[in-house]
Amino acid sequence: MSLLKVSSSPHIRHEDTTKILMSDVIIALTPALIFGIYIFGIRAAFLTLVSVLGCVLSEFIYNKITKKPNTTGDLSAVVSGILLAFNVPVTAPAWMVLVGAVFAMVVVKALFGGIGKNFVNPVLAARVFLFASWPS
Repeated sequence: MSLLKVSSSPHIRHEDTTKILMSDVIIALTPALIFGIYIFGIRAAFLTLVSVLGCVLSEFIYNKITKKPNTTGDLSAVVSGILLAFNVPVTAPAWMVLVGAVFAMVVVKALFGGIGKNFVNPVLAARVFLFASWPS
């Protein structure tokens, strides 16, 4: 009898779903979002809204076009949208945030298989893409 069991990840199993985990992340990000709106003004709230809607709609439309199940209910796109808004300057144009959201959700996340299968964080890849494409 072997004392060592080799298996693929995840090694710890739990009954929490992705939706529950992402809800916890949204709750944890809320104070930073509120403080960002307090410091930077309503523009920060607007860019966050654009980013979240862009991420959710990009994922939804991609899943519709490719006839894959709708995964927007797991709230991971909402988390990505909030994090993307945190990663762009408040002076960034809304179209740039929208381009970043589409890039993050479609190119980096969806084309590599969805949540947990992407080789790099979609939001950070979108940040690099945006600042490399439009450095000013």
